[in-house]
Amino acid sequence: MTKWESMQGGGKKIYLPNILQQNGSLELDLLPLGHQTKFISITGQDGSGKTTLRDNLANYFAKQGKIVITAKSPCDKHTVNLLNNAISQNGYEDWYTEQLLFSFMDGLLSNYMVQLKGRCDYFICQRGPIDQYAHGVTRSGKKYSEIYSIQRPERLEKFHVYIHLNCEVKTAWDRIKEDEGKDRYEYFEYFERQVPNTRILYESIINGEEPELNFLRSSENYYIDTTELTTDQVMEKALQLLQQDC
Repeated sequence: MTKWESMQGGGKKIYLPNILQQNGSLELDLLPLGHQTKFISITGQDGSGKTTLRDNLANYFAKQGKIVITAKSPCDKHTVNLLNNAISQNGYEDWYTEQLLFSFMDGLLSNYMVQLKGRCDYFICQRGPIDQYAHGVTRSGKKYSEIYSIQRPERLEKFHVYIHLNCEVKTAWDRIKEDEGKDRYEYFEYFERQVPNTRILYESIINGEEPELNFLRSSENYYIDTTELTTDQVMEKALQLLQQDC
């Protein structure tokens, strides 16, 4: 079975874990150099349609004859298990350890991006280092500066584009409430805090209000409220916004 999904039009797409070997290295022999890689992160509110948009964009570009790699951050299942075990204890409130683990995963994702630069046309990731800020504030009530001091994002490979998806609380909850794969942060009261924090983060990046977010201002940042949009409409809107970049 091939690791690629070949698309009509000559393009190919692959999910990052499919080329991740047991020792943690990537099978780069599958990906010869010679591409101008565009790094795109789909970020934002849980239940806003991130996975669907990531996959729709990947299919679209692959059908245009492009080589596309998709991912979800965190990408390494062993580290994810470590994180889940560390934060799943009832009443666990060691924010610092949790933040260290998330920052380690950001570094791991960045390492993969460095290796893949020039080896695909598009790298489209669900979430990324930006998610520590909206989620970090929601989880812990900490300031951007406290998250920044641990993450140290200047060390990380940069995304060219962030697409921020958001939607109303009830809409987000209705979309995921029956999902058996919900994590410990996917509950209604959390969403009530997460939705405004997702919007505030985007506005803070655009308005230049927080110096700790300067590392995100070299990227293009786009915001889509998906509350009343179908998945096809979200896709159309995203393509319109990306047109000048992609």
